[in-house]
Amino acid sequence: MELKPSTLTEELIKLPKEIRNLLAGGMAGMVAKSVVAPFDRIKILYQISSAEFHIQNVPKVALKIYRTEGLQALWKGNTATMIRVFPYSGIQFMIFDRCKTFLLREQEMEYIQLKSIDPTTPKPTWGLTPMQSLMSGMLAGASSVCVTYPLDLTRAQLAVLRRKNDAPNQRFYQVIAKNYTNRGLPGLFRGITPTMMGILPYSGIAYAVNEQTKRRIQNMTGRDVTTVERMVCGGLSGLIAQTIAYPLEVTRRRMQTIGIVPTSGTDAAVDSVGKGSSRAGAAEAAIRTVHPTKPPSMAAIVKELYAEQGIPGFFKGVTLNWFKGPIAFAISFTVFDSIQSTLSTESERKMRLPKRRNSFLGPRKTTTTEEEKKTASSSSS
Repeated sequence: MELKPSTLTEELIKLPKEIRNLLAGGMAGMVAKSVVAPFDRIKILYQISSAEFHIQNVPKVALKIYRTEGLQALWKGNTATMIRVFPYSGIQFMIFDRCKTFLLREQEMEYIQLKSIDPTTPKPTWGLTPMQSLMSGMLAGASSVCVTYPLDLTRAQLAVLRRKNDAPNQRFYQVIAKNYTNRGLPGLFRGITPTMMGILPYSGIAYAVNEQTKRRIQNMTGRDVTTVERMVCGGLSGLIAQTIAYPLEVTRRRMQTIGIVPTSGTDAAVDSVGKGSSRAGAAEAAIRTVHPTKPPSMAAIVKELYAEQGIPGFFKGVTLNWFKGPIAFAISFTVFDSIQSTLSTESERKMRLPKRRNSFLGPRKTTTTEEEKKTASSSSS
């Protein structure tokens, strides 16, 4: 029997909070990534090429891809992205929210204890501190990367390969199998070092800025943030975080593709962005030779990139990130907050600032509702 939307929502609300956050985060990530997928593919092609990046050329590149490979090519690798982003985004939001819930409960218990000793104890400022937000975001980001990295590797490699209309195209599971066959388990985690170096500041700053800006709005207005404010907070956090971590993203993309899959010739789509004048043509040709069993090291990748394009090479495509990054973050944070709010229990809604501010800072309740008992039971388990 098919469930009605209202019935389905009621059934989902009965799930543990962590599972609901996992679902909300996964859906938020899938929506955001699908919207910006064409920009992501073009950005990856520029990141691994020697062509100079100019934001005004992006529409021309998109049109060229459409004419040579078809409309679907703009979303090439998006299947792998969707398979990856659901657990990636879901785990990230779930862990951050779990850390946040734990820290806020500790804050509440500390206040209650101090209040029982000294009734004049001032009311605390409700919410995470900047350092708590930063550390929770870093933990959430690192955990999600470790779980889903092989899928990110596959997505990058598929984005580089040209989509063929007259021959079978490689599927994401075939690319994963080839990486494992050529280099074993380490082959599935090729490039994870710069990824982890980048995700710690990237995820930490993104969650910290988003959390602290929303908290500031709540403290100033005494109400929950609106949808527009959520989008602005999410966009701002994405803009700052992505700019800081961008050089490591370029390094990661090059490690995931150069020397492993063709990045030039008829099998590669890199020519869609044009060709640039490399400062080190011989070194570039040598490092781009495909050796799946022994690809170049991170040091060799960084050295070749610097010799090829200098410092600007590490920021190639960052202006495209300034355009699509805030859009993706705004959509992601907003969709997550909306779904999380829809799937919240009554007691969880009371934790939101305006109501929470009045209830938790006042006298403690002497009775416990059935809803609160269920919430406490699911949290303890």
